[in-house]
Amino acid sequence: MTAEMKTPQKQDQGSTKVTRQGEQGFTLLEVVIALVIMLIVTLGAAALFAYSINYNSGAYDRTLAHAVAQKQMEYLSRSSFTDLVTPAQPEPTITSAGRKYTVVTTVCSTSGCGGSATLKKITLRVTPQGAGANWVRSSVVIETLRAARATGPYYQ
Repeated sequence: MTAEMKTPQKQDQGSTKVTRQGEQGFTLLEVVIALVIMLIVTLGAAALFAYSINYNSGAYDRTLAHAVAQKQMEYLSRSSFTDLVTPAQPEPTITSAGRKYTVVTTVCSTSGCGGSATLKKITLRVTPQGAGANWVRSSVVIETLRAARATGPYYQ
């Protein structure tokens, strides 16, 4: 036997038990430190999951808002050039996939904002309705230019 070993001791049932010095298991302090480290790692993972759920929800809202904006833009492209004006009153909310969206349409026909007498700049802003700062980031803005029909050598 090595010098670390103690002498064998008799147990109640007649077997011998050999113990080594310094091998008595974990101390309470070591267990507490291990639990604190595991708690920090677990809370970090939980925060990551919460962030990813929030980010995916925002992406879903932006996708639906983009679909609503495209639908509105297609409606405006079918309208006649002279009928394209900024609405005088707030537009009604649109519901898509069970979520409500606010649509703001701006039509500019002056040179100050990018339009002219024969060119109109159409801007659509679609924002999901809801509370919190995350909803602001979900807004979708689509801009396009619409020209008036003009007669010319190639127009039929």
